[in-house]
This record gives sequence, structure tokens and C-alpha cells, in this order.
Amino acid sequence: MQKSVSAKWSKVCFFIFAVALPFVLGGCGGKDLPTFNITGGWLIYHTTAGTPGEVGPDLFTFSQNDNDLTGTTPKGGPLTGNLSDVNVDFSWTESDATSYTYSGTVKGDGTMSGTWTSSTGQSGTWHAIFNAVALVNVVGNWNVFHTIDGTPGELGPDLFTFAQSGINTISGTTAEGQQITGTLSRFTITFFWVGSDGITYIYTGNVPSDGTNMSGTWTSPDGPSGTWRALKSS
Repeated sequence: MQKSVSAKWSKVCFFIFAVALPFVLGGCGGKDLPTFNITGGWLIYHTTAGTPGEVGPDLFTFSQNDNDLTGTTPKGGPLTGNLSDVNVDFSWTESDATSYTYSGTVKGDGTMSGTWTSSTGQSGTWHAIFNAVALVNVVGNWNVFHTIDGTPGELGPDLFTFAQSGINTISGTTAEGQQITGTLSRFTITFFWVGSDGITYIYTGNVPSDGTNMSGTWTSPDGPSGTWRALKSS
């Protein structure tokens, strides 16, 4: 009976390994290894408490050995950290002696998010997208619709225009001419702009492989939020 149970567990582990994302290690062995392997480049955005808007992306690079993390900051400085199950922590010290500590969680969709603090008393939130090569192209005009939480109905369409450069970088303009900045990682898109009201609008979502539509959620610091969808304009 014990042999049968062991054989079934081995098959389950093999199945999990076969279908998991490339950076998922799985937890089938007896050793206390992290669930995820985040080795590679990550595009990190952050907000600062008391300051409107979001800053980024900044490219951080991680290397992983069991639960231990090392890597480099956007300025080339060293960082160290730890990854246990889905919990990630890393820190570094800038040339001005200010130290930064980031804590958060890793998700199976290739993103991370959490909060940060500094030795000077600043704090805020952060989120990151794995810097994988984009598998879709969003260049062109898009009809964007959106809803506002607590308000019935859908607004739009508003015509947004996107351009794409490098591996993951997105730029463009909104219907009112504001400049869009963002990233595209595999089938995940993130972009933001500052509206005429001075509020930063952050859109995140998914782009199917055919590249004809997008959808997701949007937020604004200390403001409204909702859902959005977009259709490629002919």
C-alpha cells in the first residue's frame, strides 16, 4: 500500500513539473526549496507614500541559490535577499548610504508585488514584471473602453495609440494626447499616464496571442479604479 501511494505521488509531482511555468520549481521534494525561481531580469515600478504617481520601470537582475538571492540594482549595485515559498525580501544600499528593503510575494503569472521602506523613513508600494521577451505586438491604434467601480455602465471608446521599442518598452498617446509609458512582457501589459487632472492612471492586463484585444484592471493612487478592455482598430 505504501509503495502504491509513493508511486502516485511521484506521478503527481511529475505532472506539476511538466505544466508549471518556467520559473516554478514545485514542492515535491523533501528539501525546503522555494516554490519559485526568480532568476533573471525584472521590471520594477514603485510608488512613494505622499507622492503622486508611479516611477519605473527599473531593471533589477536576480540570481538564486536555493532560498538565497543575489543580484544587481538598476545602477549596478549589489543586492541580497531571500525567497521562501512565495515570500520575497531583498535589500541594497545606495552610494549615498541610504538602504532600501523590499518585501512582497511572487505570483504564478510572472509578477511580484509588495511594500518597501528606506533607512531615511520613506516607504511605498512596488510591483514587478518578469522581463521575458514579449510574444505579442500592440503597435497601432486601439479603441479603449473602461468602467469605474461603483458607477454603472461602460465608457468609451477612447482612441489610444501604442508604439513598441526594444524588447519590452511601450510608449504612446491617450485620446487626450497624454504620453503613455509602459512595458509588455510575454502576454502581460502594464502602462500608465498622467491625466489633465494630475492623477496617474495605471492599467494592467493581458493580451491574447492574436494581438487583437486586451483587457484588465486600472487604478489611480487615492482615486477611482475599475476595469478596461481594448480592441485593435482597423
